[in-house]
Amino acid sequence: MNPHDAQTALDAIRHRQEQTFDEYLRHAYSRPQLIVSALGLFTVCSSFDVPSPWRTAAVLVGNALVLGGLFVHRRRAPVSRKAVGSDALVYGVAGVLVLVLFWSVAIAGYFLGLPARHTIAAAVTALAAVGASYLLRPVVENAIRRKGQC
Repeated sequence: MNPHDAQTALDAIRHRQEQTFDEYLRHAYSRPQLIVSALGLFTVCSSFDVPSPWRTAAVLVGNALVLGGLFVHRRRAPVSRKAVGSDALVYGVAGVLVLVLFWSVAIAGYFLGLPARHTIAAAVTALAAVGASYLLRPVVENAIRRKGQC
Protein backbone atom coordinates (compact mmCIF):
# COMPACT_ATOMS: atom_id res chain seq x y z
CA MET A 1 0.00 0.00 0.00
CA ASN A 2 1.44 3.34 -1.02
CA PRO A 3 1.05 6.56 1.05
CA HIS A 4 -1.68 7.92 -1.23
CA ASP A 5 -3.82 4.79 -0.76
CA ALA A 6 -3.35 4.96 3.01
CA GLN A 7 -4.37 8.63 3.10
CA THR A 8 -7.41 7.91 0.93
CA ALA A 9 -8.46 5.10 3.29
CA LEU A 10 -8.05 7.37 6.33
CA ASP A 11 -10.10 10.09 4.64
CA ALA A 12 -12.85 7.59 3.89
CA ILE A 13 -12.86 6.45 7.51
CA ARG A 14 -13.14 10.05 8.76
CA HIS A 15 -15.94 10.73 6.29
CA ARG A 16 -17.87 7.67 7.53
CA GLN A 17 -17.31 8.77 11.13
CA GLU A 18 -18.79 12.18 10.32
CA GLN A 19 -21.79 10.55 8.64
CA THR A 20 -22.30 8.31 11.67
CA PHE A 21 -22.03 11.26 14.05
CA ASP A 22 -24.49 13.35 12.03
CA GLU A 23 -26.97 10.49 11.88
CA TYR A 24 -26.67 9.89 15.63
CA LEU A 25 -27.43 13.54 16.39
CA ARG A 26 -30.26 13.69 13.87
CA HIS A 27 -31.95 10.72 15.47
CA ALA A 28 -31.19 11.74 19.06
CA TYR A 29 -32.87 15.12 18.59
CA SER A 30 -35.76 13.99 16.41
CA ARG A 31 -38.93 16.03 16.73
CA PRO A 32 -41.30 13.06 17.32
CA GLN A 33 -39.20 11.84 20.25
CA LEU A 34 -39.14 15.33 21.71
CA ILE A 35 -42.92 15.72 21.40
CA VAL A 36 -43.67 12.33 22.97
CA SER A 37 -41.29 13.03 25.85
CA ALA A 38 -42.79 16.46 26.47
CA LEU A 39 -46.34 15.04 26.41
CA GLY A 40 -45.37 12.29 28.84
CA LEU A 41 -43.70 14.80 31.15
CA PHE A 42 -46.76 17.07 31.02
CA THR A 43 -49.16 14.18 31.68
CA VAL A 44 -47.26 12.87 34.69
CA CYS A 45 -46.66 16.29 36.23
CA SER A 46 -50.20 17.55 35.71
CA SER A 47 -51.67 14.42 37.31
CA PHE A 48 -51.43 16.09 40.74
CA ASP A 49 -54.47 18.22 39.84
CA VAL A 50 -56.60 15.25 38.78
CA PRO A 51 -58.93 13.51 41.29
CA SER A 52 -57.71 10.27 42.84
CA PRO A 53 -59.03 7.51 40.58
CA TRP A 54 -57.92 9.37 37.45
CA ARG A 55 -54.56 10.36 38.90
CA THR A 56 -53.27 6.81 38.65
CA ALA A 57 -54.47 6.54 35.07
CA ALA A 58 -52.76 9.84 34.16
CA VAL A 59 -49.48 8.70 35.73
CA LEU A 60 -49.67 5.36 33.91
CA VAL A 61 -50.42 7.03 30.58
CA GLY A 62 -47.63 9.57 31.04
CA ASN A 63 -45.10 6.92 32.00
CA ALA A 64 -46.25 4.72 29.11
CA LEU A 65 -45.67 7.64 26.74
CA VAL A 66 -42.18 8.28 28.05
CA LEU A 67 -41.07 4.66 28.33
CA GLY A 68 -42.76 3.58 25.11
CA GLY A 69 -41.23 6.54 23.31
CA LEU A 70 -37.79 5.65 24.63
CA PHE A 71 -38.21 2.01 23.60
CA VAL A 72 -39.30 2.91 20.07
CA HIS A 73 -36.57 5.54 19.86
CA ARG A 74 -33.87 3.02 20.79
CA ARG A 75 -35.26 0.30 18.51
CA ARG A 76 -35.35 2.59 15.47
CA ALA A 77 -31.93 4.09 16.05
CA PRO A 78 -29.82 3.60 12.93
CA VAL A 79 -26.68 4.38 14.96
CA SER A 80 -26.02 3.90 18.64
CA ARG A 81 -23.11 4.54 20.93
CA LYS A 82 -22.15 3.31 24.34
CA ALA A 83 -23.20 5.53 27.21
CA VAL A 84 -20.39 6.89 29.32
CA GLY A 85 -20.38 8.25 32.86
CA SER A 86 -20.47 11.87 31.76
CA ASP A 87 -23.67 11.18 29.79
CA ALA A 88 -25.34 9.74 32.88
CA LEU A 89 -24.20 12.74 34.90
CA VAL A 90 -25.61 15.20 32.36
CA TYR A 91 -28.95 13.36 32.20
CA GLY A 92 -29.11 13.16 35.99
CA VAL A 93 -28.45 16.88 36.39
CA ALA A 94 -31.04 17.66 33.70
CA GLY A 95 -33.60 15.50 35.52
CA VAL A 96 -32.95 17.25 38.81
CA LEU A 97 -33.24 20.66 37.13
CA VAL A 98 -36.58 19.65 35.57
CA LEU A 99 -37.88 18.62 39.00
CA VAL A 100 -36.63 21.83 40.61
CA LEU A 101 -38.30 23.91 37.90
CA PHE A 102 -41.59 22.01 38.22
CA TRP A 103 -41.79 22.32 41.99
CA SER A 104 -40.64 25.96 41.95
CA VAL A 105 -43.43 26.91 39.55
CA ALA A 106 -45.96 24.80 41.49
CA ILE A 107 -45.01 26.46 44.79
CA ALA A 108 -45.13 29.91 43.19
CA GLY A 109 -48.58 29.03 41.83
CA TYR A 110 -49.67 28.07 45.33
CA PHE A 111 -48.60 31.42 46.76
CA LEU A 112 -50.23 33.27 43.87
CA GLY A 113 -53.46 31.35 44.44
CA LEU A 114 -53.58 29.91 40.92
CA PRO A 115 -56.07 27.16 40.18
CA ALA A 116 -54.58 23.95 38.75
CA ARG A 117 -51.08 25.08 39.67
CA HIS A 118 -49.56 21.69 38.89
CA THR A 119 -50.97 21.77 35.36
CA ILE A 120 -49.49 25.23 34.83
CA ALA A 121 -46.17 24.07 36.29
CA ALA A 122 -46.29 20.97 34.05
CA ALA A 123 -46.83 23.12 30.95
CA VAL A 124 -43.98 25.46 31.89
CA THR A 125 -41.70 22.50 32.62
CA ALA A 126 -42.51 20.67 29.38
CA LEU A 127 -41.98 23.83 27.32
CA ALA A 128 -38.73 24.59 29.16
CA ALA A 129 -37.50 21.02 28.53
CA VAL A 130 -38.22 21.37 24.81
CA GLY A 131 -36.49 24.75 24.69
CA ALA A 132 -33.52 23.47 26.68
CA SER A 133 -33.08 20.53 24.32
CA TYR A 134 -32.73 22.91 21.38
CA LEU A 135 -30.35 25.16 23.31
CA LEU A 136 -28.21 22.29 24.60
CA ARG A 137 -27.84 20.48 21.28
CA PRO A 138 -24.68 22.39 20.25
CA VAL A 139 -23.14 21.78 23.68
CA VAL A 140 -23.83 18.05 23.50
CA GLU A 141 -22.62 17.96 19.91
CA ASN A 142 -19.32 19.61 20.83
CA ALA A 143 -18.84 17.34 23.84
CA ILE A 144 -19.38 14.18 21.81
CA ARG A 145 -17.26 15.48 18.94
CA ARG A 146 -14.44 16.39 21.34
CA LYS A 147 -14.44 12.88 22.84
CA GLY A 148 -14.50 11.32 19.39
CA GLN A 149 -17.25 8.93 20.38
CA CYS A 150 -19.95 7.62 18.11
